[in-house]
Order: sequence, then structure tokens, then C-alpha cells
Amino acid sequence: MEFWGYPRDNGTAGTRNYIGVIASAACANDPAMWISNAVEDAKLFTHKQACGLISPDKEVVERTLVNLGKNPNLYGVLIVGPDCADSDPDGIAGRIAEAGKPVDVCKVHTEGGVMVAVQRGIDTVRKMTADATRIRREPMPLSKLRHGVECGGSTPLSGAVTNAAQGHALDLVIRHGGNGGFSETTEIIGAEHLLAARAINDEVGQKMLKVVHDFEAWLMRAGLDFLQANPDRQNVEDGISSIEEKALGAMHKGGTTPLTEVVDYAEIPEGKGMWFMNTPGNDLMSVTGLAAGGCNIITYSTEGAAPYGFPWVPVIKLTARKDHFRKFPDLLDYLVDIDQAILNVDAVAEDLFKLMLEVANGRKVQSEILGYTCAQDIWRVVPAT
Repeated sequence: MEFWGYPRDNGTAGTRNYIGVIASAACANDPAMWISNAVEDAKLFTHKQACGLISPDKEVVERTLVNLGKNPNLYGVLIVGPDCADSDPDGIAGRIAEAGKPVDVCKVHTEGGVMVAVQRGIDTVRKMTADATRIRREPMPLSKLRHGVECGGSTPLSGAVTNAAQGHALDLVIRHGGNGGFSETTEIIGAEHLLAARAINDEVGQKMLKVVHDFEAWLMRAGLDFLQANPDRQNVEDGISSIEEKALGAMHKGGTTPLTEVVDYAEIPEGKGMWFMNTPGNDLMSVTGLAAGGCNIITYSTEGAAPYGFPWVPVIKLTARKDHFRKFPDLLDYLVDIDQAILNVDAVAEDLFKLMLEVANGRKVQSEILGYTCAQDIWRVVPAT
């Protein structure tokens, strides 16, 4: 089985063929936005991180920006940043270039002023866009599909219905040679031992347990009573009784195949089978992590009708709530039939998998049609100096 994708020099394949405009620091967000708005098929990534980062945040932010730039859905990348001692746009660009794609830097501190820099950036992105049009979709094996699985706004329907549907769709991706995984470490607290039991070896299983226990310890040091904060108020109002129930539901995102790898936030997995990425439960940060991990397609179960997607990775948003699917037709992409999912989740997964292949082949999801893709952020764990 194949999909029609864009070949990349490093052996990966894109489901999209965009130019990424990435701000290296928050102070460059506006110039980056001006540049991306001026060129069709230029996609913007901004964030709130700037000066004063200390370890481990400095390394995590830079890794995230580098690996976002390496995502196979980008033909080329422009890094927009300040020319100061606390920012390294050149270093970020150099590491992205290791993936074999065109990369350039636009520094807002340019002789003549920021608008001179912006115009140069626009010219650079226009040239990259013209070059990108020479790349045509080709038949690609499903081994080049990397499926990220996300959830948000959970209700009792999420685990047994929508998460189960996308988890079994992930099984199909893996069965056909692809790979994928899920994230949100806080969402599986109380069920981590079940995921560790699926590990391919003891090393992977112990790492799975460690990332959860380390996250719990970090929350305790911060003085957070996590068991009182999760499930959140909306989860409880919708009927979720405990973190254990929520965790068992979140586990369904991982399907049924063995756990092959556990990676840290925004790291790129080796890509063999099903993997887990250590991220917070914050969806904006988690989706960013999955995109940095190289996912070229994402499914996202959202009973709360989360409105956003991601700049250069198509995000298929699914729900089991007929009322939301009716009321918010431009926010949601797929309605999961509750009865069918309970009786035969594999049939629902097959149907979702067909939609995933259509999207991988170029069909646009609602967030792409709207351009509702700029709600994102990067995970930080320590205060800025």
C-alpha cells in the first residue's frame, strides 16, 4: 500500500510541501509573521521563548526548533531571529540543513532597518517556494508515514470510542510498515505500568516508567497536587471520575502493538513501530512535540472541539459528539459512530485510516482550509533568568 508524498533527500517523505518560517526567539515573531504572510505556501511557527533560558530549557527549545525545521513536510526553512549573544539562528539553521534541505537566516538587526531584513526574507522565501514547485508527489511506501496521535477535551467517550478508533488506525499504519506514537505523560499517570508491560524489552519498559515517575516527582516539587488538578473541571463535568479512568482512556491512543521506543520532548524517534514521547498534557505543546518528532500526519480526538491545527502538519480532528460535529463543521473533520466503535472498532479504524491516506495524498483538513494553525508553543520547565 502506498500514499502520494513528496520525496526528501534524507529518505523521508512529506505529505505537504511547504516553506517553514520559524522565529528563533519571541522577539522575531512579528517579522517572521510579516514574511510568511507575504508568500503563499509559507507556514509560520512562532512561540513565546526568548532570552534568559537556562538548562534544560535552552537545549529543549533549540532542539524543538531544529527538529521542527527537519519535518519532512517542509521543503525549505527560513529562520528569523535577532543578531544578539543570547540567540543562535545560524546554529539552528545549520542543524536543520543536516536534513539536506535549503535553509537560510534572516536577522532582524540588519543595516537599513527591520523592513530591509523582512524584504530580504520575503525574497528568500519566494525563491524557495518557486524551487519547491519542482517537486512532485510520487508513490511512497507507508513505511514513510509517521502518525502522531493526540487527544484533548476528554470525556468518557474519548477512551473507548475516539481514542480507540485512532489507536487502531495507528495499528494499521504500523501493520503496513509505517510508525507512529502518542504523548502527554500526565495523561497516563496511573496506567503507565500497562504501557511498560507492552515494551519490546526491559530497557524500554523501565524508561517508560521512569519518564512518568520523574514527571510526578517534578510536579510534587512544584507543589502541585496533581490528583486534584487532573482530571480538570471540564473533564469531571463531562463525567470522568478519576485520573485512573482518564489514563486508561488515554492509553487507547497507543493502539495494541508493542512499545518500541520512549523519547524525550521533541526528539525524533528511530521510527520502528509504536513509540511514546514525553510531553506535558498541554495540547499546544504536545502537538508541537509530535511535529518536531517528524510526524507528517496527526489525528486528534477532541470531544471539546479544539479549534486549531498545526502550521505544516495536517491535523485530523475527530469527535464522537454529534452535536459538536453539527455545530462546528469547520473545526472538526471526522465523526466517530459510537455504536459502531463499541461493536467493531476495527471497522471504524479502517474508515479513519482511509481518510488519513486521503489527507496524506493532499486532501486538506478543516484547520488548513481556515488557516487556523498558529496556536502552538514549546514546553519549558524552569523559570527564565
